[in-house]
Amino acid sequence: MMKAEKGSEIITTICEYENSVAMPDNERLTYLDTCGIAHIKDGNGNVKAQEAYANRCSEYLRFGHEVDLAACGAYSPYDALKVCDTPEIFLKTGFEQRPMLYTQKHLFQALTPKSDYNPHRHGFSIEQVKRFPELLASPVVLANSPTRDDVLLAILLATDAYDTPLIAGIKPDGTGNYGEREVETNMVLSVYSRQNFIRYFALLRDMDAFVFVSGRKIEALEDLSGLPLAENCSGLDIDRILQRPKCLG
Repeated sequence: MMKAEKGSEIITTICEYENSVAMPDNERLTYLDTCGIAHIKDGNGNVKAQEAYANRCSEYLRFGHEVDLAACGAYSPYDALKVCDTPEIFLKTGFEQRPMLYTQKHLFQALTPKSDYNPHRHGFSIEQVKRFPELLASPVVLANSPTRDDVLLAILLATDAYDTPLIAGIKPDGTGNYGEREVETNMVLSVYSRQNFIRYFALLRDMDAFVFVSGRKIEALEDLSGLPLAENCSGLDIDRILQRPKCLG
């Protein structure tokens, strides 16, 4: 492939992903000119880094396509969706490399509007769900669940419609169906938000539940949510694995 063609493919892939998740302009790497042609904002940026990001975007788009198929009833009713391969930060805590699956039941719960009658519904948009692989790859916090010893919580750099941070529950070493066969998986049980988040976050700190905390991302989530999160992380050894997750035994 010619260099110019390769560069165009990189830009197109990144732009397609950014469009698919309705990414805000201040987060986008690409922009459209007056003719509708996509360009990289930083024309002198690191080409290898852009290519690596485009490869990740291609995988994010694969998950997004599965979400679209499931949402319109065209996905195999027996299969879960593959969110992503297990991200590096989870491997550093001791997780095995397995696909992270997400059942269609949990997808539909995520997409169904939240109400007092449906407390397990989350009211996420399709675009929010399609960002799950990207968000899981770079979590704000990993923490032991205070209620389930077999689950690791990942606090994500994203909020719901009420500016409450999102939490993913991950159960390692399970099984699920994907590609019409049973596979080993680190299962994404649910992605949700919860009321009184700051109280819950303080509880995790008091229980010594934190497994990993990203200093840069905790500040970013504080800005995004308007919640005083950083003060609950004072004294922690930031940006390193603090303990082995309980769910790994």
